Amino acid sequence: MEQNLTHRNRSEEVFEVLKREILDLTLKPGQPVSENEICMRFHASRTPVREALRRLQEQGFIHTVSYSGTYVTLLNLDDIRQMIYMRVAVEWMVMKDFMEIETPLLLEEIRHQIRLQELLIHEDGFEPEQFYEMDARMHQIWFEATGRRKLWKFVQEQQLHYTRFRMLDFVTETDFTRIIREHTELLRLLTEKDTVGLEAALKAHLTISMTRMRHAIEVEYRDYFDQNGFTGEEIKKN
Repeated sequence: MEQNLTHRNRSEEVFEVLKREILDLTLKPGQPVSENEICMRFHASRTPVREALRRLQEQGFIHTVSYSGTYVTLLNLDDIRQMIYMRVAVEWMVMKDFMEIETPLLLEEIRHQIRLQELLIHEDGFEPEQFYEMDARMHQIWFEATGRRKLWKFVQEQQLHYTRFRMLDFVTETDFTRIIREHTELLRLLTEKDTVGLEAALKAHLTISMTRMRHAIEVEYRDYFDQNGFTGEEIKKN
């Protein structure tokens, strides 16, 4: 019984660490995943490691190629496009609801998150994932304020490809002040209850990365993406 518990705990540890490393691009799309190396890294036997790898494969983080090996899944551009489409549609509805119940305290909470972002980008050696986490916390405010916590959790859980794409977006970003300006504009529109302006600003905010990263997607990081059916026209659609 104690040994089974140890295996489950170790398996959970391996699963969570590898999942996080895939999402933050420490483990790159297409990178080989070696069972032997993982066993040595975590000082674990094959049983918990295989269980962790099985869960990762079931959830789409890795895949096995016959007679070749196991690899981190490539980014799927169509999945990313559809995720962005869903984010725009869902988040727009949530933000409209937020405007109906917003208070000075809630608006100040958003303002505070923006100030933290401004402080972060002026720190020496800040990491892109730090900004990603702050960005997510700000968006989470209107989901939680409107009682849409389960919806926010669902959105986050469905973002295997989109989360990695956003991390790649932040890794290649050279002007974080642009993102902060967009956040500030969203706050202004929320404060003024400008539904027309807010819808346009939110859509631009969530879709601009597709256009900004076109060269990176087509050239620099092309190997990160599944090339089946991939064309530059897919990017232009956004």
